Amino acid sequence: MSSRKPRFLVTFSTGVKQYGVLFPQHQNPDGSYPPFYSFQINHINEPTYALSESVEGLILLPGFKIWNPAVRRFSALPHPNEHIPTENCKSFLGYDLLEGKHKVLCILHSEDVRVLTLGAQESWRILTKGIPKHHPRGYGRCFNGILYYKACLLDDDENTIMSFDVKSESFSPIKYPKYLSFDMIPYEGRLALVTYSSSLSKVDLYILEDADGHEWTHQSFLNIICKSKLRGNPVVFKGITDDGELVFAPSVLSETYFILYFDPSRNSTREALFEGVKGETRRSCGIATKYMHIIDVFPNHIDSLVSL
Repeated sequence: MSSRKPRFLVTFSTGVKQYGVLFPQHQNPDGSYPPFYSFQINHINEPTYALSESVEGLILLPGFKIWNPAVRRFSALPHPNEHIPTENCKSFLGYDLLEGKHKVLCILHSEDVRVLTLGAQESWRILTKGIPKHHPRGYGRCFNGILYYKACLLDDDENTIMSFDVKSESFSPIKYPKYLSFDMIPYEGRLALVTYSSSLSKVDLYILEDADGHEWTHQSFLNIICKSKLRGNPVVFKGITDDGELVFAPSVLSETYFILYFDPSRNSTREALFEGVKGETRRSCGIATKYMHIIDVFPNHIDSLVSL
């Protein structure tokens, strides 16, 4: 099952073990979807939430572990500082487009920032120059060689988005509209912020026009989907496809799993339905329990043959 075509990787838990389902992200020419594929995630015996999106096929997990779903392998990374508990270390996964290398950024505290280039014989390097004192928060997003994450600048206690150039290993804070709770996405090659109501009656996009000038444009979309299409299941925002469609999906794996796509450029919505998910997944993975709770959804997942 090797593919460079982007797919949805959905991980879920039965309470004891964790499993994965790979859904096709694009339709066949006739409008149908290729089959989905289920598998058990070995070496994880409790629900584990990822610390990163799927970054060129690799996923960062708690405890300084890298998961490569394509080869079903987990790789343990060296601890950056054995004197600091793992839970006190904030880590992000980035990708250097020019060199074709993954890097892990780890912030132990405001004056101890380290980088690890993934690969044989690599070790943590301490960064010392041009680092704004900040406290990292939340989730990171990496695209076009830049890692973005929420942070608080310690000098003026101001919330910001920190950008980290994965190749040059340089930092730059970006101001964003105040009082905004958001998810970060790449949109038309630029950083964008997404906010939405639980019923999808309103979706807002804030698109970064000028990082140096901290300038954003705002687009608002109303009633993007009728309530009947939600099928009684609340959905949450899960990212954006490589075609620029916002992705919304339920948090429970049911017999019929559906994914909602919203295209802001066309102000249009479409739906993908996958029948028999629960039954097929039970059979292929040997699952007996009734409840299957979704842990993570990773759009744009591609297979990677990277060996660590």
